[in-house]
Amino acid sequence: MKKTILLVFVLALSASLFSNDFVMLFMERYARENRPLSNVNIGKTMLEKMAENTEDKELRKTFRELNSISIISTDNKKDSRFYFKKANELVKETFGDYEEVVSVNERDSKISVLMKQTDEETSELILLSLDEESKLTIITVSGKIDFESIAKLSGSLKEKPVTTEEPEKEDQDTNEENEEE
Repeated sequence: MKKTILLVFVLALSASLFSNDFVMLFMERYARENRPLSNVNIGKTMLEKMAENTEDKELRKTFRELNSISIISTDNKKDSRFYFKKANELVKETFGDYEEVVSVNERDSKISVLMKQTDEETSELILLSLDEESKLTIITVSGKIDFESIAKLSGSLKEKPVTTEEPEKEDQDTNEENEEE
């Protein structure tokens, strides 16, 4: 009897975890040998190591607050379109409880960001991207999500504009002298 209860518990737990993991479900349903995908999964232990090895306090905090990051990508244009379509189908079929927070549909690129609040501290985010070169990227993030930190982590946060100041008087004199020579 104990073995049966334990088996049912393990199956229920794994089914519960499985149904919430977009990347794992996507890979199981759609990955094809003749349509290769790259897949990277970063777990809590590695995120902690990354936090220890960064000088940036904001990134350190972000790494510590995340539970996992998973990335799927492919550079093949035909495969990218196929997988992008399948990813959107999977979102509609299985992840309907996620709210779309950003959607960009331009002529040559499409981006969707979906999010689900799992509890007060934890959110899950799914990013689907088909860029102007028809490269597919799917990213899932789980943990305490701060959009500014995530943007910085992904490198997509643009630098603050650099203001140019009027050159010092000495610099102007030097520049004028150089122009005369």
